[in-house]
Amino acid sequence: MTGYYRFPTINNSTIVFVAEDDLWLVDTENPKAFRLTTNISTVSSPLISPNGKWIAFVGTEDGNSEVYIMPTCGGASTRLTYDGAFVKGIAAWENDDIIFSTDLQQPFGRVSGLAKINKKGGKTTLLKYGIASNISYGNPGIVLGRNTADPARWKRYKGGTAGELWLSKNGKSEFKKLIKLNGNMACPMWVEDRIYFISDHEGVSNIYSCLKSGRSLKQHTFHQEYYARNASTDGKTIIYHSGADIFTYNISNNQCTKVNISFNSSFINRNRKFENTQSYLEDIEVNGDGSMLSFVSRGKSFAMGTWNGPIHQQGKIDGVRYQKTRFLNDGKKVVLVSDESGDEKLEIHNIKGKKKAKSLDLNIGRPYDMKISPKSDKLIISNHRNELLLIDLKKSTLYKIDKSSNQQIGSNFNWSPCGGYVAYSCSFNSKLFGIKIFDLKNKKKIKISNPILSDHCPVFDPTGNYLAFISARIFNPVYDNLHFDLGFPRGEKPYIISLNKDTDSPFYRAIQKPIKEQAEQNKKKKNEDKNKGDSLTKIDFDGIEDRIMAVPTSEGLFSDIGFANNKLFYSYHEDEGSYGDIPWYDFSSSDKSTLLCYDFDANKEKVFMPNISSFKAYPSIDSILVKSTDGLRVVPATAPPSKEILSDSDYTQSSGKINLNRTSVSIDPVAEWKQMYSEAWRLQRDYFWVKNMSGINWKKIHDRYYKLIDRISSRSEFSDLVWEMQGELGTSHCYEFGGDYKPKRNYNIGLLGADIEYDSQIKAYKITHLVKGDVWSGHMTSPLFRPGLNIKQGMYIKSISGNKLNKSCSPNVHLVNKVNKDIELTILDENGKNERDITIKTIPTENELRYRDWVEKNRAYVHKKTKNKVGYVHIPDMSPWGYSEFHRYWLSEIQYDSLIIDVRFNGGGHVSQLILEKLARKRLGYDITRWMGTESYPSDSIAGPTLAITNEYAGSDGDIFSHSFKMMNIGKLIGKRTWGGVIGIWPRNLLVDGTITTQPEFSFWFKDVGWNVENYGTDVNIEVEITPEDYAKGVDTQLDRGIKEILLDLKKDPIVQPKFDKKPNLSK
Repeated sequence: MTGYYRFPTINNSTIVFVAEDDLWLVDTENPKAFRLTTNISTVSSPLISPNGKWIAFVGTEDGNSEVYIMPTCGGASTRLTYDGAFVKGIAAWENDDIIFSTDLQQPFGRVSGLAKINKKGGKTTLLKYGIASNISYGNPGIVLGRNTADPARWKRYKGGTAGELWLSKNGKSEFKKLIKLNGNMACPMWVEDRIYFISDHEGVSNIYSCLKSGRSLKQHTFHQEYYARNASTDGKTIIYHSGADIFTYNISNNQCTKVNISFNSSFINRNRKFENTQSYLEDIEVNGDGSMLSFVSRGKSFAMGTWNGPIHQQGKIDGVRYQKTRFLNDGKKVVLVSDESGDEKLEIHNIKGKKKAKSLDLNIGRPYDMKISPKSDKLIISNHRNELLLIDLKKSTLYKIDKSSNQQIGSNFNWSPCGGYVAYSCSFNSKLFGIKIFDLKNKKKIKISNPILSDHCPVFDPTGNYLAFISARIFNPVYDNLHFDLGFPRGEKPYIISLNKDTDSPFYRAIQKPIKEQAEQNKKKKNEDKNKGDSLTKIDFDGIEDRIMAVPTSEGLFSDIGFANNKLFYSYHEDEGSYGDIPWYDFSSSDKSTLLCYDFDANKEKVFMPNISSFKAYPSIDSILVKSTDGLRVVPATAPPSKEILSDSDYTQSSGKINLNRTSVSIDPVAEWKQMYSEAWRLQRDYFWVKNMSGINWKKIHDRYYKLIDRISSRSEFSDLVWEMQGELGTSHCYEFGGDYKPKRNYNIGLLGADIEYDSQIKAYKITHLVKGDVWSGHMTSPLFRPGLNIKQGMYIKSISGNKLNKSCSPNVHLVNKVNKDIELTILDENGKNERDITIKTIPTENELRYRDWVEKNRAYVHKKTKNKVGYVHIPDMSPWGYSEFHRYWLSEIQYDSLIIDVRFNGGGHVSQLILEKLARKRLGYDITRWMGTESYPSDSIAGPTLAITNEYAGSDGDIFSHSFKMMNIGKLIGKRTWGGVIGIWPRNLLVDGTITTQPEFSFWFKDVGWNVENYGTDVNIEVEITPEDYAKGVDTQLDRGIKEILLDLKKDPIVQPKFDKKPNLSK
């Protein structure tokens, strides 16, 4: 068998590479490979020392990515760094020092610089080259790789962060760009008089070289399918990987050779395994009488008794993904979605899975949800094309009911109790989302709501008298608490429509009946209601839009809705801040909703159950299926469950708790990887923003990488393959992350929030810089700034937790697995005396603190250099965090005559248009008071010129902001061409192991350049580089140029405050 080989390094005849997340060694004279490591976690980026005795590599054995070293002949590895930062890769050896790329002490996590560590350990030293990923040494001279990432992940990339090579002929100063190519460069290697590198400027990345003058460009390898990746050299041979193989290029004879490897692994990661069913639950349903559940976990379909009985699996055991299992009305079969054919198709299976399944060859697209008729073998499906489909399972026919033009239908549809109608929500135009009813008999669809904005989640009551839905139609503005603005943070309510014009409101009681008669009538009515679903639902469509009634509940935010036991159930959740620790791609549920019900018998609203995630109502059994972080429960809809029931942890009918772990999911990793790969490929095919895949032969791409799956032996290798496959689109935002990786240890570093250097005279570490951040935040505060500690820059740390510090060992060794822990430090004053012990609590990251210090430093610098004429605002991204940061500084900096808006390193998002609206405000006048000062109109408008600074790390909505800032003529744009990625994503389709892949769906077009910001970026009005020398000197040339330009603008057009004289005289 062969493996999936990556990250090769060479020294003479010795080759070390990564496979199965471990290091392996092979000799060019002997193809038999030997495993060097048996790590718990992944390793990457090995580099053999020039003398061939050592291998430096990046490991994650204790949680953080760090630099490790081990003998080339094998043996124990030694951890060298204890920085608690992200190590991107090993860049070079320089004598006994290992140079590596890291985001240590960076205010932005996506940006790396170079650092070094001695092979014997000690403390990491940052190198003063600024942003860089690679370095190679000439004699003399240095070539740096800036933005030199792996070109295979976004193939044919030409945007602002395309790799650049910077060369200094003396290795100290006068850095200049080596060569300009219309492509992406990586892996610079200085060998004799030529610099070798990877470039994809001719379509596929290969090895090229040029002289140090940038002339005499030569191509040395000629791969046409797979990119050349991660090249390194020993000065005689260049080694790299392409596809899943390793190749060498002999510099002296100009020969490229594939390395033959005899890979004798036990392939343990390919062995069958079992996983927890609850952890990978995708979908669950209760059958008509409540005796059984169907559910899908990790792409496998199961059915079982609700609380007791055997578990039956439907379909093939491995290699197929099943979804949306639904019971048919005969109680013996289920219908589900299968991708066995290579596309999603419907299949009908016996519940016990013994008989051969019936497959329906219908083009159903990728189903979002599907619901079976309560009376027949008919099925309604909503899919990724925003279609609503009617499927007759007996006749194997498909009828397209409708197609929503601007929004997905999703789960916003339901059957009438008689099975004769389907109510659904769809877009009426780009803004309005309303409700229609489809009449199956007459094949007609009728609009029944006039939405103000959005009417969704329609559901019939079991009697067929009413239709309930949730609607956003309440415009109740709320004043913003921090500045002058109004918003609509809630705006929703549940509503009910009377389907029959003679049906009275369920909320109104015209006559008080005797109590005994009430009880008898309610009992009789419930029996009638249960039988009423058998008769045809009567709907009077004439004037139906005027029979809408609001449920007597407070305005709020509502999710699910449904009927059971003469009650209307709906889940409510509070509005809350959007700026938090949960990432945008998080799909985990939270228990922030409250399940409410309106009891029509009691004519009042009740709290049914607090702290839920979601629910489904099942009126046929008068029960509710509730999901929370505590698990799943099927509870009677008759009355709210008691505290005793909710605290009962037993899996019984009385508690309602469902135990899905009565079974476990069997997984064949290779079969699962093949299924996941093909599904990831289909997701691009089905969601990519243009049908022709921008001219890419997408089927050919599938086949090109699919044949490599049999060589994969770990989850990280599968991830690498998917990145390469999706990278063929040559488009931004093709991501893959998450998934079922093997468990690792998380012994992360507890950080102190300080930069320190060893003082050999004092024999302690001097505090050279205290990271401050927002000391008041209460969220992430600098440990050494706690009141009462009185720690100052220039003081010393002598010991940590009683361990005396020395130069040969990083102080952070004593902070491993100490995140958010109390530790004791021994402190000395600035003169090395007055020893005292203090106790602090460590923090997990310093990024947030360093970002705040960076912003405050720039802000103070701008104020000082402009003599308080110009304000400064930095926007880190266009998410809620960036929106928060913008307003934090905008509202205070607006007092200055002019503003510099800094969007460098902007990570994108979606709020650029909201910020641009405010920046575009023109001051028209003033509001004058006697005692309250003077206020501009419009409020928070800028008096003078505005200027924006951007750079190559401003991307996505940062691209859009930068380009729009120019188009709107708000001011000059200074800096560097931006990232160039403006095709947006909406992650919502998980692969079976929880992997998230993203599909570029929303392509941006501008009036001036059309589609051309994608894969290019936006040009600036004034280009300003920050060279390696500038970084070494601590000079921000872009900010300096911004200050210069805005002062020139102010000089040309100075701000003159009106005198506000000639006030009106009302006595005349």
